[in-house]
Amino acid sequence: MLTAIRLITFALGITAATVYPVQAGTQAPADAHSTQLSQLLLSSAWCSFSYNQVSGASHSTRVQFSANGHWAAGSRGETYSSGQAGSVAGQHDADTGGQWAVQQGQLFMSNPPETPGLSPVHLTIKRNSNGYPILTADGKEYSQCR
Repeated sequence: MLTAIRLITFALGITAATVYPVQAGTQAPADAHSTQLSQLLLSSAWCSFSYNQVSGASHSTRVQFSANGHWAAGSRGETYSSGQAGSVAGQHDADTGGQWAVQQGQLFMSNPPETPGLSPVHLTIKRNSNGYPILTADGKEYSQCR
């Protein structure tokens, strides 16, 4: 299957806006954009945290990219509610994973069974006020795990 992707622009000095055809299942030759993005993803685990002040619900996710082309994520959601009848707390843990690749500066990930093949991820990268990279993948922010 042949798909066209649009490369993204991000704040690490890499800019591209060309549409390239990518043949699914093929490895594109290494380029500076792909190498830099791959090195960044492999440099640490990436964590996300959200908290809803109104409901008291929180959600955390940790994603680890491996050099063998696999990724793994663990997440936890917690809820808490109290009222006249008492308090209730809930927790949900989930693990997932798949394959990943960077081709021509674009991140592709699979997430079986929902997305068994590699699909492009809308990814932007910025630096926070301390200079650390912040990844935004499909609208969710990730920072390097501590």
